[in-house]
Amino acid sequence: MPVEIPTNNPERKEVLEDNARKFTLGTLDPMLLNEHHAASFILTVDWLETEEANEKKVAYKQFTTGDVQILLIAKVTKKGNRTTTKEKISEEEYSELRTASVLHLEKKRYEFDYVQNDMAFSMKYDEFTDSRLRILEVDATNEATRDAFRPQNFPTKLNEVTGDIKYYGYRVTTVI
Repeated sequence: MPVEIPTNNPERKEVLEDNARKFTLGTLDPMLLNEHHAASFILTVDWLETEEANEKKVAYKQFTTGDVQILLIAKVTKKGNRTTTKEKISEEEYSELRTASVLHLEKKRYEFDYVQNDMAFSMKYDEFTDSRLRILEVDATNEATRDAFRPQNFPTKLNEVTGDIKYYGYRVTTVI
């Protein structure tokens, strides 16, 4: 019996642009993460839908403080732009939706702010469980600022994979 995915609670939804630049790298120096006050959590992801331009998943974030955040996330790509809708869900909804999982992934995520040339960037750094793959997402408030990020000036070697579809969403499971 298919699990019904909640879609009709607009007051709890958040829609965001999702066009960050992506890079592969070696493991980031823990000192860098500490200097930038990186917040970290274990992220467990179960995809419910994996289509070419759309995906839907449940994400379970367990913070080092013991706090938990559970989200139903939908990502849609139209004309090269990706948007994300996030909705908080209960533990019960999560348990039920997870039974419909078609792909599963676990990683440790670090989130921190980074300034380069007086411009602020939002960073998400992922260490995938049982894999050597590491991904850094670099985002900013607008496309011009995102484009101004200089990977060669970052403290570790970065290999840009922005636009390489295998590093987006559920497809990353084929790389790890």
